[in-house]
Amino acid sequence: MKDINKRSLSKKYIDSAVVQKEIVARLMDRLSLINISPKKIVDIGAGVGLGSKEIITRYPEASCFMLDNSIESLNENISKDINVYEVCANFKKIPFKNNSFDLIFSSSALHWDLDIRSSFKEIYRILRPGGLFLFATYGPNTLVELRSAWSRIDEYKHVNDFYDMHDIGDLMQSINFNDSVVDVENIIIEYKDVVQLQIDLKNIGSKVIYSKENSQSLISKNKMKKMYNEYERFRLEDGNLPATYEVIFGSAWKKFDILQKVD
Repeated sequence: MKDINKRSLSKKYIDSAVVQKEIVARLMDRLSLINISPKKIVDIGAGVGLGSKEIITRYPEASCFMLDNSIESLNENISKDINVYEVCANFKKIPFKNNSFDLIFSSSALHWDLDIRSSFKEIYRILRPGGLFLFATYGPNTLVELRSAWSRIDEYKHVNDFYDMHDIGDLMQSINFNDSVVDVENIIIEYKDVVQLQIDLKNIGSKVIYSKENSQSLISKNKMKKMYNEYERFRLEDGNLPATYEVIFGSAWKKFDILQKVD
């Protein structure tokens, strides 16, 4: 019974991960424009392997390491290639030696880390000179409709804060990444109602913040109903409700002549 439950959880994630799958597809499109032949790759925040599966298909001769801090997600790995290896570890303390990887890939994961500088320093450390760091994370206008609806109900924070494009660009330069490029795209997913949006957010494990004051268990049905009503302001002409994801795409290289020390 336990194994069946695990498979159903994985299926729920994949079915709900519409945005995550689209972001992976867009990252792979960008990767197709870059002439590289990586031998050793790590997928940071790999989850169940949506990105790793695409990467190993693109580079079948490479070794791909799926790194995630959730053993449950890694156990549901959908990429069953023999050259894919699972590693359970924290982004801020990655268990690999300096200069280990030709390509570091990360999709819809770095926003989990409130101390993103530490993660970027670790990524820089394990990237080989001449190697590529390619990533996508969420910007501050992600779930702006949900954030706006809740702001009319109470003063608590119900949606994560995210780094903006300029903060990430400045951070990459400060760590000595070379030829860094950062841009933003909005992806809008439409739902019939807010309940379906909440189900998807829950299934993908998306962080909606609940402190002691605004914990989900303390949110009354009446308050939730008011939030649903406020969200109705965003209903589109086609009858659906939008959920906006501001996606920050970035790429950078590590110089061949760079010193390993990062302050």
